[in-house]
Amino acid sequence: MQHSNTADHVLESEARMGGQEHFYLETHCTIAVPKGEDDEMELFCSTQNPTETQKVVAEVLGIQSNKVVCRVKRMGGGFGGKESRMLVSAVPVAVAAYKLNRPVRCMLDRDEDMMISGTRHPFLGKYK
Repeated sequence: MQHSNTADHVLESEARMGGQEHFYLETHCTIAVPKGEDDEMELFCSTQNPTETQKVVAEVLGIQSNKVVCRVKRMGGGFGGKESRMLVSAVPVAVAAYKLNRPVRCMLDRDEDMMISGTRHPFLGKYK
């Protein structure tokens, strides 16, 4: 393989890709229900990662992970946007339910969801 300074032909260009919104059908939603027994909490979340949600919520509440149950009945096309980004709404909902000792629900509208959840970043790759 020759070094580009001695090659007969040099190919140089760039590739761009704009940022992308995940744009899943259902916006982020969390319902947190304190169970009243030994600081137990039940979460109903639109998440692709219930184990991470369970772990983070338990850590924030200062309780053991086995006291947090995270339920996801079904989820249609999250496209990666509900992997960890939903923690931004799930954690405050769980904290409020824990402090108030009553169920708390938060469902973001589309504008709120797009502002909070972030996107895939734009990309620029140059090669020579």
